Amino acid sequence: MSAATTPGSASVSSPSTDGRLVRHGEGEVHPVMGDPMRFIATAAHTGGAYALAEQTVRPGNGAPPHIHHNEDETLYILDGEFEAVVNDTLHRLKQGDFVHVPRGAVRSFTNAGPRDGRLLIHHCPGSASAFYIAMGKLPFPPKLEDIVAIGQRHGIEVVLPKKA
Repeated sequence: MSAATTPGSASVSSPSTDGRLVRHGEGEVHPVMGDPMRFIATAAHTGGAYALAEQTVRPGNGAPPHIHHNEDETLYILDGEFEAVVNDTLHRLKQGDFVHVPRGAVRSFTNAGPRDGRLLIHHCPGSASAFYIAMGKLPFPPKLEDIVAIGQRHGIEVVLPKKA
């Protein structure tokens, strides 16, 4: 596989010509922030081009404010009600809604509904999948310093609350 890189970007290799079929319910599952994230395609499957995961999120749970320095991220709501904040703009999302978040933007999301919600999370390039797999190995609830350390290794910055 040959890798193509540009300054400040993640490495992308030529994807396999064999393709990939993942059936309903298949794929590796890791408990990210206490909620199951099913990896449909990781950077390893796509030559680094993208990653795709489905996550089921409990009410009130989600992802804290963070920045992906190497990947664009998209969220597609499969079921439930979510709130996503992108650079201080609140988006209320429901089934079928989609939000694109460019690399470098501060983002967070929360399940704002009364029951579990599901969403597809897409990263391009796919290097973020390694971050989420590492997060899935942490005990729940994870320690903030562990999240920050894993993020630093993968180009993801946790945005800490400003001190008064």
